[in-house]
Amino acid sequence: MTKPRLLVIGPTYAIATNRRKLWALAERFEVTCATSQLTGKKVFGRPVEDFEGPATPEPIELHRFPSFPSNQENTRIVYQGIGRLFRSARFDYVLVENEPWGLIKWQAWFLTRLFQRKAVFGEFSWENVERPGLKGFLLSFGYRMSGLVDDYIVCGNQACRQIFVKHGAGQRPILVAPQLGVDAGLYRPASTTERSTLRVADNIPADALLVGYCGRLSPEKGILELCEAVQVLRQQHPELHLALLGDGPCREQLAVRKDPWLHFLLARPHFEVANFIRSLDIFVLASKPWREQGNVWEEQFGHVLIEAMACGVATIGSDSGAIPEVLGDAHAVFPHSNTTGLTDLLRKIVEAPAFRSELAEGQHRRALKRFSHRAVAQSYTDFLISLTTKDMKRRLSATN
Repeated sequence: MTKPRLLVIGPTYAIATNRRKLWALAERFEVTCATSQLTGKKVFGRPVEDFEGPATPEPIELHRFPSFPSNQENTRIVYQGIGRLFRSARFDYVLVENEPWGLIKWQAWFLTRLFQRKAVFGEFSWENVERPGLKGFLLSFGYRMSGLVDDYIVCGNQACRQIFVKHGAGQRPILVAPQLGVDAGLYRPASTTERSTLRVADNIPADALLVGYCGRLSPEKGILELCEAVQVLRQQHPELHLALLGDGPCREQLAVRKDPWLHFLLARPHFEVANFIRSLDIFVLASKPWREQGNVWEEQFGHVLIEAMACGVATIGSDSGAIPEVLGDAHAVFPHSNTTGLTDLLRKIVEAPAFRSELAEGQHRRALKRFSHRAVAQSYTDFLISLTTKDMKRRLSATN
């Protein structure tokens, strides 16, 4: 029997690592992906092509389109020539991954209604904080219109769902699920020998008790609080070291201190980040709410959390944004912007190896059960099937 056809649209899938969820979905659907061209973009100051990795045969149909205008944020572009894709085949489902006010979202909606009238249309959104003032008022129309025209909505966190419901989408089917899963084959626990080898490769003492973070090194990620907490704890635990992988304004600010226990590593492709995380004993995401000139942000998911959890590394985070719901364990959460709270929790993990092991083991199980690519794809599959006719369900069941 023919599988249902799913069209997924969004800039996220320009990177091969991010398409792994689509590979898992391809077990149940004929998946077509429309995404951005790679040329001219950078991630952490490096060409985005470096993060794409070597070419690999994929079980999906991939189409890349130039963005217009170029060099704009992902919510301010459309894809040139994507109309041809909508006219070339019949799709059963269309999922566009952009915010409710994103131009790609509305371009995809228009083309779906024009050329794919029988398709079930929906969108994915991360946004978990409403903008204040006039900007927030204007953007609210995107939510209201989405509640009127979308067939379904996928939200990356509970706060995102609440915003849609507030603006009238409560009668629409809404799934709360991650945009991406984690590759459990790549992000896996390291043996003691492997961990030591990985550290030596990064010029970090093999016998250190290593705390780490990877991502953007910016104030809203709580980098300064994390460094201060480790510095305080080193007075009783000199074996404690901190490794930061990435780039951002905090790097230059902290690097001038030249602390021998503080290690900076350059940004690297996603498929190489796993070995950094596997070298750690403790991972910390200390994000805090950011407010500046009418712009607001809180952690929308924290994908590095599930990567660290999958690696069997004891993982803790602040109570900002979606971090607590990702961790799923109050014992792993501390108050954001609170150096004392972070220090106290780190001290408990450092001084109680049994607690650290128990936390890491439970988080590893949670990551495999809920956040692997296969688990995330299954949640999408079950949700999409629930939206369609009995005939579609029979077609999908017949492929198993």
